[in-house]
Amino acid sequence: MPASLTELMEQAAAGPGHPAIISGGDGREMPLSFVLQLSRRTARDLRRHGVRPGDRVGLIMDNDTGFFRALFAAMYAGGVAVPLPVPQAMGMQGFLAHLSRVTADSGMRHIVVSRRVLRLLRRQRGAATTLPAILLDEDELPGTGPELADPAGSAALIQYTSGSTSSPKGVVLTHRNVMAGLDAIARASAATAADILGLWLPLFHDMGLISALSCLATGGKVVLWRPADFVRRPREWLAEFAGRKCTASAGPNFFFDYLIEAAGDTPDGLDLSLWRLAFNGSEPVSASTVERFCDLFSGHGFRRGAMAPVYGMAEATLAVTFPPLEREPVIAWVDRQSLRSASRAVVTGPGVPDAWPLVGVGRPVPGMRVRVAGDGGAEGVVNEIEITGASVTGGYHGRQDAGLFTADGWLRTGDIGFFRRGELYIAGRSKDAIVIRGVNYFAEDAEAIVRDLPGVYRGHCAAVAAESAAGERIAIVAEASDDDHDARRSLAAVIRSEVSRNLGLLDVAVHLMPPRSLPRTSSGKIQRAKVRALLLAGQPAPERREQGRA
Repeated sequence: MPASLTELMEQAAAGPGHPAIISGGDGREMPLSFVLQLSRRTARDLRRHGVRPGDRVGLIMDNDTGFFRALFAAMYAGGVAVPLPVPQAMGMQGFLAHLSRVTADSGMRHIVVSRRVLRLLRRQRGAATTLPAILLDEDELPGTGPELADPAGSAALIQYTSGSTSSPKGVVLTHRNVMAGLDAIARASAATAADILGLWLPLFHDMGLISALSCLATGGKVVLWRPADFVRRPREWLAEFAGRKCTASAGPNFFFDYLIEAAGDTPDGLDLSLWRLAFNGSEPVSASTVERFCDLFSGHGFRRGAMAPVYGMAEATLAVTFPPLEREPVIAWVDRQSLRSASRAVVTGPGVPDAWPLVGVGRPVPGMRVRVAGDGGAEGVVNEIEITGASVTGGYHGRQDAGLFTADGWLRTGDIGFFRRGELYIAGRSKDAIVIRGVNYFAEDAEAIVRDLPGVYRGHCAAVAAESAAGERIAIVAEASDDDHDARRSLAAVIRSEVSRNLGLLDVAVHLMPPRSLPRTSSGKIQRAKVRALLLAGQPAPERREQGRA
């Protein structure tokens, strides 16, 4: 058993496979063994710059081989890597504010940056004065030499959750956590050295980083694109993904929505038959997205069994539950009222009034145990999901959070769900539940009603709690495709009507915003907390409606 992540990577590099990182743009391929060689050279540079064992080292790098070189170098030097968003992922002001908060929370003393990122920072007055920026020179020749530190049993990463705002939380992952997480993914996905992971997710995000490390650890290859390459040209990205014979991908639900939107321009010769695993996670999985994607791309060789809705979190080194391999997605239609008031899922069927489709996210991966609080093993009980296993974090950096673990040591995830026939279903987040007259309404439920309505830009919407004269009510904030006044007024009326009809609520506030204006995390998730803060601050203004009308 390897003692550290770097030792695991060295074993993979020397194994029967040919692990490598490939640039999605120009196709340049760098073997993992070469990356590790560069990392050992860079580790000596880090030590010369003052990095000592246990020091937190920030990484501000693009999606390329340089990120891995810096990551492994920090570990070779005995440091703890802290992946950080690049400036363009958050906007410069948002990035600087986030960097300041993370620096204060982590006690970080060094950051490693690429030449391009350093240029961006130097354009901002005072941006690079608080921390010494160590330049990673992409043109440096490889060196040789022994490892500079033995990080066995120590922290490997501090993964700041993408939803962090004014009070970021850094998930501390030891080498043992990371290796257990990689092993769980490899076993649950039956990964081999023949796999090629096509990845556009940012490497500073846990789904991007851990997915890539898992593929390399099994001897496979990772094709890397920058996030903007996919977002700007999803059709071209899909063609290149297929052309490079990628067998696996990982992305949130909106990744599949983007591809659906671009499907009308998909070339007839597109062959997706090699795509054996399309992991769909990191945000709520939409039943309509799953069905539409499978239907649209089945004509290009995509198999329904390749769609893999999953559940995971940074605190678990990513993977918590995976569906069985090659099994088609499972959808359960659940009575909404039973989830709200009885805390028990009552399964109905499609077309039944007040039924909500939830996508099954599989069963616990190897080494992981999952339970629903207070269920006593009973199926259908709806409550907070709790987990335990070798890949689960011991806590957040610098925090003694007494409420994070149960009395018997299980981590409280904050997610609400239930088991049915051994399959886990996620109903929503406890912190995003909207309580109206003592009844819980899940934000994900309301958003599922709105996201596929014509006129909602790319399904972008958020459901949050809002104040009214009668108490708390639900507010829907959605991006409108059309800026015409009459079209917006009509869309607001449709949204209000659909949410009222499906949830049985008369008092529904609707707010429309321009495309791409909802606040998002650096990984693309809509930030409900910031949306609610905007409402409390009086922005945006709601669409006008007649008095007394729902």
